[in-house]
Formats: sequence, C-alpha cells, structure tokens
Amino acid sequence: MKIAIIGLGVVGRGVYDLVTMDQSVLQVKYVLELDKSKLQGIDALVAKDIDEILNDSEVDTVVELIGGKGIAYSFVLQALNHKKNVVTANKALISAYFKELTELANKNNVSLRYEAAVGGAINILDPLLTISRINKIHKIQGIINGSSNFILSKIFIEDYSLEKALEEAFKLGYLEANSNDDMEGLDLLRKINILSMLSYHQYIDESDIIRVPLSNVSSAFIDYIKSKNLALKYIATSELVNNQIMIHLEPVVIKKDSFYSYINYEENIIDIYGQYHLKQSFIGQGAGRYPTASAVVYDLIKQTEKTDYIQSFENNYPINKELKKYPFFILKNGLIEKTEYLSYASLQKTGALILARIEDDVYEEI
Repeated sequence: MKIAIIGLGVVGRGVYDLVTMDQSVLQVKYVLELDKSKLQGIDALVAKDIDEILNDSEVDTVVELIGGKGIAYSFVLQALNHKKNVVTANKALISAYFKELTELANKNNVSLRYEAAVGGAINILDPLLTISRINKIHKIQGIINGSSNFILSKIFIEDYSLEKALEEAFKLGYLEANSNDDMEGLDLLRKINILSMLSYHQYIDESDIIRVPLSNVSSAFIDYIKSKNLALKYIATSELVNNQIMIHLEPVVIKKDSFYSYINYEENIIDIYGQYHLKQSFIGQGAGRYPTASAVVYDLIKQTEKTDYIQSFENNYPINKELKKYPFFILKNGLIEKTEYLSYASLQKTGALILARIEDDVYEEI
C-alpha cells in the first residue's frame, strides 16, 4: 500500500522511520513538508502541494500529522472527497469534526482511522469498537494526558514545586510554548470525547463537556494536599447512567495508595466498564515520537486488512443535565474549602473556583 505523509514533525518523522525500517507492506511514496530542514534523510518524493498527492491514483492513504484544526481540516476533507483513506493522530480535528468526517468517509466508502489520537502507544480505539458491539459500555475513566501526568508526578513523587515542574515540562517538550491545551484540559477533553462517542454510539459536542483546568491548581493548594499526605491526578470521567451521559474532567484528590497513584510520568491508563465485564484497563506510554507513531502504523496495517471503524451513531442521550454529586475543594474568598456532595451545576452557580474533585474514600477521612 502506497501512502503519503503530510507533516514531518515529531510523530510524522517517527511514522516515516517505522514504515521504511519495518514494514514491507507499506511504502511512503510522498511526503509533504514546508520546512526543508526536516527533509534530510527522506527517500520519498517531496510533493509540491496537496493536489499532487490527491491526483495520484497510486496513493491509497493520506497520513495527516500536521495537527490542529486549520489547514489539516482542509487537507483531510480534500483527501476524503478524493476517495483517499485517511489516518491521523489529530485529536483536535477528530473531536471537533467527528460527525462530519465520519459521515464523509462513509459516503465515499473510504476509511478514517485515528488510533493515535487517544493514548499514544495504547491501542484502545480499535478494541473499544469491538467491545462496544457486544458489551454495553457504561463508564470510561482514566489518566489520558501524559504531559499533565508528568508534571503531577514530578510534584508528588520528586517533590518539585509547581513552577519547577512546569519549567522542566517545557524544557523536555511535554508542554509547548505556544499552546495551553494540556494545562487547560483541552487535550484531555478531546480524548474523553472521542472515547465517549465510540462507546455510546452518539455524536457529542465538545461544549457539552464539563472541564476544570489543571491551571486552577495553585502552589498553595498543592502544599495543602501534600500536608494531608494525599496526591493529585488529572482524570477524565464519562458515564452513562439512567439514560444520560455525564462527562467531566478535573484534578482529583486521591490517596497515595490508590491504584491511579502508581500511573506516573508519561504513562496513561484508560478504564472501560461494561455490562458483561466489571472493568478492562488499558495502560501504556501516552506520549513520545515512536510510541505515538506506532499507533499510526497500527492503523495503516489495519487499513491493508480492510478493517474499518464503521458503526452507527443513532443514540441521543442528554448530556450533563442531571449530574451526580461529588465533594470538592474550592477556592472561596481566598481560602481553600471542602464542600459537601454537590452537582457541578449547583457548584458553578456559587461562582467559587473549583480546585479539585475529592475521591469518596478521601472525603471520609479528611
């Protein structure tokens, strides 16, 4: 199968390396990259524009690894309309335009695959689709952002200050200087949205998801949590309860012996709960060039096997209309306070800054 790679950044170059080194069934015919410095060592045709790729009948699949929702959106639309299969790691694109892109791929009888958009090296979406066909999924929960988990691990394992942890995350490339997606929870929101749509067979708008940014957490709050010998994780939760979907993401105060306290640095965990099984856990490295590239290559291999993400999205559950109640830490009048069990809706009406949700077993002891 002949492919074209658009974007030779960290993941794009990783995909090129893995395909050319290890995959005899795949061939990179084109790359499209404006930064000439990234073309060193590339043994493929360098396309002058997207049209050269789209008009080549030998190219079966376009691999979009530019990122974002700008030109990447245009390129993916054009590829699908030219009846090219598309593989992408672009969580922002898939989460925001899931319905449009899925329906366009189905209309043109081509495949749209995005395994690398969630969980890095963890192959979760393909198994999730199979699970959802035979087992009604009712809950998804996990640590699904390697950057924020790296920062919190530095703080609570190595006793870094918040400022020092952020500085190291920037230095090592876990946080981008021109993006706040990780600390604001946008990356995590997109991932839990994609997982939820596939699990519940329903299109979900990002604006319906409740998001508490990790940036709400201050040094003073971290010191307070440490003084209680507790830990903090940035967790996304999605539940289907009483025919309504509840999706939220927030910092969560947990015990140091909680299972999630052992998921550290770049590692991710995604727990899937279903009607016919209590829980299935998917654990692995959630970031990095070759871990993420391996998920892209997984999709390409699946494409050669003609295994598609075809399913219906006929459900229409209300989202976050009648919420469960949780205890929280909030900042009110400059003071850290613990609340009783409240819904997000009632808490947001108070105008207090939400710092973190509190796990039930922690609430009982503090």
